[in-house]
Amino acid sequence: MLTFEFKKSLKSGIGDELEIHADIEGLRSLISQLRLLEEHKTDHIHLMSESWGGSHLADQPQDEANRVVHHVKIALR
Repeated sequence: MLTFEFKKSLKSGIGDELEIHADIEGLRSLISQLRLLEEHKTDHIHLMSESWGGSHLADQPQDEANRVVHHVKIALR
């Protein structure tokens, strides 16, 4: 399980804080994807939830007050 979730900030009241939740399997998956960048096998990766056609991210937030992110792109610059 791996999720990226927007949390409402106490300061602003909008979803401008990012929380990342992972179990060991999700953490290993993320590390594997980041290694592709580190090894210059690609210049970007996409992490998507199952409902968006991917397999890396969970569809349900771990905190019910949060809003789940369905697509994360990480680019090497």
